[in-house]
Amino acid sequence: MKKAIVRNKTGKRAWSIALLSLVCIICVRAPAAYAAEIYHAAGTTSAAFLKLGVGARAVAMGGAFVGVADDPYAIYWNPAGLASLEGEKNIGFFHNDYFQGLKQDFLLYTAPAEGLAFLKARELRSGIWGLGFDYFYTPKDMERRSGLNENDPLAPISPSEGKFGAYDMAFSVGYGWKPQKGLSFGAAVKMIRQSIDNKSAASAALDLGVLKDFNWLGEDFTAGLSVQNMGPGIKFISRRYDLPLVFKAGLSRRLPGSGALMSLEADKPIDNYPSFILGAEYPLISKLALRTGYKYRHTGNELGPWSGFSAGAGLTFNRFSFDYCFSPFGDMGNSHRFSLNARFGRSGGTSLKGFKGAAQPGGAMMNSIMVAYEVSPKALMLSQRGVKYEIKAVSAASDLYSFSFRMMVRGPVAAGISVAEGELPQTLLSRLPAGARPVKAWEFFSGIGDIQGDIAFELKAVKAGAEEAAYSFFYLDRKGWKEAAPARVREEAGNIYLSVSAPFSTHYALVVKK
Repeated sequence: MKKAIVRNKTGKRAWSIALLSLVCIICVRAPAAYAAEIYHAAGTTSAAFLKLGVGARAVAMGGAFVGVADDPYAIYWNPAGLASLEGEKNIGFFHNDYFQGLKQDFLLYTAPAEGLAFLKARELRSGIWGLGFDYFYTPKDMERRSGLNENDPLAPISPSEGKFGAYDMAFSVGYGWKPQKGLSFGAAVKMIRQSIDNKSAASAALDLGVLKDFNWLGEDFTAGLSVQNMGPGIKFISRRYDLPLVFKAGLSRRLPGSGALMSLEADKPIDNYPSFILGAEYPLISKLALRTGYKYRHTGNELGPWSGFSAGAGLTFNRFSFDYCFSPFGDMGNSHRFSLNARFGRSGGTSLKGFKGAAQPGGAMMNSIMVAYEVSPKALMLSQRGVKYEIKAVSAASDLYSFSFRMMVRGPVAAGISVAEGELPQTLLSRLPAGARPVKAWEFFSGIGDIQGDIAFELKAVKAGAEEAAYSFFYLDRKGWKEAAPARVREEAGNIYLSVSAPFSTHYALVVKK
């Protein structure tokens, strides 16, 4: 226990040091921010609109999102994050009311890849694909003048020949795939077009990304890497310009207890100095999250120290979410951004389909009774997919007196859970290993929610001499029964108390192995 506390303090101390370091850098550099150095290659790339982030949630966190990327806007930040959108479709809209009358809109759609027939491998069809359309435009209020009179000393200004505007757009097709638990890969192909008045140019680009969950010093982290805008550049009239290639690396962590999300990121574009970003998200209540972030460019932010700041909030209502972000740009003005997202299709709840021998709910158990469990939910985090809760279910009427798990929920959490307790039917009993004698069995039903990870069970059994050492716990897998070894917790009043973890299943059984 002491070791766990030390590790927890170590993890929190590391994040505190990182935050303090960033604040110190900002304070030291802030006075010289307006004299920030200009990179030697600044302004040499084309399609600069590709640098503008999308999704008000990610932008409110300063853009420190490559190591998070767990919502549909992952198609822009890190396409590997699309793999986290399991089992449902999304449609979203983002609007950026940029400074000086500039505007940006982004449309997206994501869906499971199981319906894509051209993906021959079944493993690949387990991923998520998405479409994105990025549109950046200016008002058509710029005057067109030929300049033919510029050598006339009496009337050097040519007469107006009307007005014109400019726009940029990019159409993206992305795919995210999770080959194994905790590891995701993704890619997105972009078709880019730029237009100024009656001149236009086009090109293509590729984004690549990876996400990896890992444990360090007893704490869970997620690391992300991405390379954006790899391509041949854009040839405009007679000259070719490079695309704004950028390399990104990020690290994120969801703090236990509060559910706050912390994210660090380092970016290196080919046309500017590297930037360092710190972002944070805090679930104030189950449906409301507050966010903030700061992006600091090495040698200083060009538009002043406040131009790296951003803040916002997000609301989630069942299948809909709304996010807002505010970003100042010094003398250039302020930016207001918002995004809307709607989820539809399959709910993403844990499915019991495909378990061999599993009968319809309520019909599998013999001599069974329904046990009602009281539920105590604790909100851990708010995301585009809903609210993640830690659920503890307790009942004094069953030998399976407690179980707990984490799940994603949209809407209110059920006040109770019912589980059938009784004897296994012959079809399931015959599948147990030879010599395994069931003491009691339980049947769970679908619709509990989108369960994340294993379920932790606490149960009691009668102390029976030498038999107590032979107690085991089984759960029904798609291929049959699987065993999970229980740990002995304590002994009290002729009973022994056990704890064990196992994946979500239709049936569980406490057995004595002879």
